[in-house]
Amino acid sequence: MNGWKIVTPGLLILLLLTAITAYPQQNPRPKIGLTLSGGGAKGLAHIGILKAIDSAGLHVDYVTGTSMGAIVGSLYAVGYSGDSILQIARSLDWNQLLSNRSSLQAFIMEEKPEYGRYALELPMLNRKFSLPLGLLEAEELWLKFNELYIPAYGITDFSKLSRPFKCIATDLATGEAVVLDKGDLVSAVRASMAIPSVFTAVSSGNRKLVDGGLIRNFPVSDVRNMGADIVIGSSVSSGLLAAEKITSPIQILTQIAFFKEAELNKQEIALCDYYINHPVDNYSAGSFSNSDSLIEIGLAKGQEYYPYFKRLADSLNAIYGPSKQLTFPAIEKKITIRNILSDSLKFISNAFLRKMLGLKEGEAYSVKEMEEAIRQAYGTRYFNRIYYQLEPVSPGEADMKLVAIENAPVAAKFAINYNTLSNFMLIANISARDFIGKATRTSVTVGLSENPRLRLEHTQLFGMNKVPLAWISEMYLERQEFSLSQDYRPFGVYRESSYYLDSRLQFAFKRRSATSAGIHIERVSLKPRTISVQDIDGRNLYFQAYAKYEYNSHDRLFLPRRGSYVMIEPSYIFGQNPDAVFKSGGVPILNIDSLGIDFKSFFRLRIQARKVVQLHPRHHLTITGEGAANFNTTQFLFHDFLVGGMLPIMRNQVSFTGLQDASVRANSLLKGGINYRYQFTGSLYAAATFNLMYHSFLKEEFDDFNNNLLSGYGLTLGIDSPIGPLEFSFMYSDQSNVLKNYVNLGFRFSRGQF
Repeated sequence: MNGWKIVTPGLLILLLLTAITAYPQQNPRPKIGLTLSGGGAKGLAHIGILKAIDSAGLHVDYVTGTSMGAIVGSLYAVGYSGDSILQIARSLDWNQLLSNRSSLQAFIMEEKPEYGRYALELPMLNRKFSLPLGLLEAEELWLKFNELYIPAYGITDFSKLSRPFKCIATDLATGEAVVLDKGDLVSAVRASMAIPSVFTAVSSGNRKLVDGGLIRNFPVSDVRNMGADIVIGSSVSSGLLAAEKITSPIQILTQIAFFKEAELNKQEIALCDYYINHPVDNYSAGSFSNSDSLIEIGLAKGQEYYPYFKRLADSLNAIYGPSKQLTFPAIEKKITIRNILSDSLKFISNAFLRKMLGLKEGEAYSVKEMEEAIRQAYGTRYFNRIYYQLEPVSPGEADMKLVAIENAPVAAKFAINYNTLSNFMLIANISARDFIGKATRTSVTVGLSENPRLRLEHTQLFGMNKVPLAWISEMYLERQEFSLSQDYRPFGVYRESSYYLDSRLQFAFKRRSATSAGIHIERVSLKPRTISVQDIDGRNLYFQAYAKYEYNSHDRLFLPRRGSYVMIEPSYIFGQNPDAVFKSGGVPILNIDSLGIDFKSFFRLRIQARKVVQLHPRHHLTITGEGAANFNTTQFLFHDFLVGGMLPIMRNQVSFTGLQDASVRANSLLKGGINYRYQFTGSLYAAATFNLMYHSFLKEEFDDFNNNLLSGYGLTLGIDSPIGPLEFSFMYSDQSNVLKNYVNLGFRFSRGQF
């Protein structure tokens, strides 16, 4: 049988019976130890072994683990059964937990448009920008740990858990293994899995701790030292790569880094009585998108070893009687918070933090309510990480200790974007919090490209955390070249330049909706870049007063899996000051006034709606609707909507899958669409889109459309990459009869979120 070490099961049991018969009183019941190795996603296979052990009725006395083995092992030590851990693992969204993407629902409305748009963020510390020690803080993982470990809250000596437990981390400064058996269980497990350069290190006193798998990935000696007489070891480690499989510099560095651990691993294996090696070599530590397959591998291996666990359990029970039964620790429905404590704040006050939390001392809260309060504070973007520890003071009462790592007041952010319309763009942002008064955010964003962008924004928050009032002011500049079309064929290239000043008051409620009112001053100019039979050259300056309602319950900015978005914006355009001419062959021939075009004030209305439904963990359906109208039929020069393209990149653009950007100008439109997306893995997906539009139903004097109905289709293959979405699309419209391709990389820099 592959995987047995030291002695065969039959001989082990025979020796055990002989020893017990000879010394029945001097030998107490042998202690069973369980060790689970690290291995990232591959560690999900451990769960099958836990289920087999439980099914066999075998009692485990001590548990040790590293990295993912520490996660699974600690849950088992707390008192969860193998079956309970299986249900937990199957219900978790691992890609969400092991990322920096907290749910968009947690963020205040003022932060939603910016959250998650940048590939790299550099905080300013000690007057210089610095790289983070790791890419991932994994805020949602901390909160999930808080929830799962609540049955053991207040236990700071891990030997007092239902099953005594130890896990292994590595001291980042010395490279020494650190055995964690006391302190905060959440922090200990998080430290044990902190893969260097991937997850941020965890502070413990004066030490910074990272993944224990670097030094001791399979801590069997530790469970022996705890007193285990018989050890079951479950390993998902693939060991060192064969020479012919080392094909990259990264693999060479990884191989060198694990030389010492690989040699030590052989010694640890030799200490096992039952050594179980899972066949997971075809998977990597990051294969969380294959979690179901990895779990099934572990379940199959558990069934293979079940007879041996059963035989051992029956033999022990026959001699010593039934083993003690573990009871899952009682969980109070609500815990009264006596005091809210925090000693880790550098930039904000305790009073401000409590205000953002919305929790009151002396009142009782459930775990879910405490998690929601933490998300509320995190959603203000003042924190890089924030979680809590409960310290019991009496039954049902505890002090809440907040552990907060604040975002630096100043940070630089970077992203890249490529789009079929706007071409390559390097996006750089500098944001400063509380730079101009308390509860403020001031930012400058620059898009360096042949079609450049610039945004200056200042936000001031007022009011309470649940219903904040904000004053938002911004200046935005945009220059974009595009082709106008006739009969869906490009006929001339234009450059549109625009800038606006906008100021509004915004009232937000429960982080999902916002109502605002403001004034908008804009200057826009059109300049032909080619000479055509007929061109428009000129500019317009105007004012726009508006009210706006937004509702956003999407869980993600891009590729949302659930939620809704609604935007309603009625506005009034007035005070127009146009200066434009028609040209023929590049020569001015008519002033626009001679055509009888009316630039009087008029009303405008825009409506957007989208609903995302998760049909299955891999299947998502998005239904969209959009309506827009200028209630003045002679505004086509500067206010018509430009229809086409898969994303709204430029001013007044309305996306329409199937048509090239700006293929149709319309003063009014109604659009509906449906998108089906299939997620092959956590990052790879395919999508199909169909949309319809009826446009220009408010007739213009210069309207020459023979058919006001548009229909379009699109097929997309995409990857949700660390620098943003990478999408390749083909699209077709029944009206243009042309198959077009469309490429987008990263998050666009444009006026609106959708």
